[in-house]
Amino acid sequence: MAETTSTAAPTQNTRVRTSGLDHLEPYLLAPSSLTPTALRERAEIITAEIAAAGGAEALLASSDGEPVALRGNFLYDAWLVRWTPGDATDLHAHSVGFQTVTVLGGHLTETVASNAGLDETQLATGGQLAARPGHTHRLVAGEAGAVTLMLSSPPRSVPVLKG
Repeated sequence: MAETTSTAAPTQNTRVRTSGLDHLEPYLLAPSSLTPTALRERAEIITAEIAAAGGAEALLASSDGEPVALRGNFLYDAWLVRWTPGDATDLHAHSVGFQTVTVLGGHLTETVASNAGLDETQLATGGQLAARPGHTHRLVAGEAGAVTLMLSSPPRSVPVLKG
């Protein structure tokens, strides 16, 4: 039996079949948040960009102490934050998403609360922490203060709430 092909254009009664994947919206293909590993990788890239731009102090010079937004999209945001000596967050639990904090100058003390008790970690320049949902902690700036790069996924409207 011979096979016939038609080169006629589809008419109103002709139904074109597709795989169903031809018109997916991009947001349906993307994750809703990045993993801590992905955030750390981005933090390394952004840290190098900060150094190339003259350093964190140069970027913070005109901020009047307010955090500086460096990135912001539907997956994550990145903020440069100055901590004055003694600045601290309240003890808080992360409920949604992930966060990575990289110390670019000075140092922070992280106190983590768990069923086993309290655990303190000193984070000096170059130190990094990652927070997942359920991570309960408090951050306190050292005697010289600190400068941090904070990445959150999904994005947050405010990078850090100091108490």
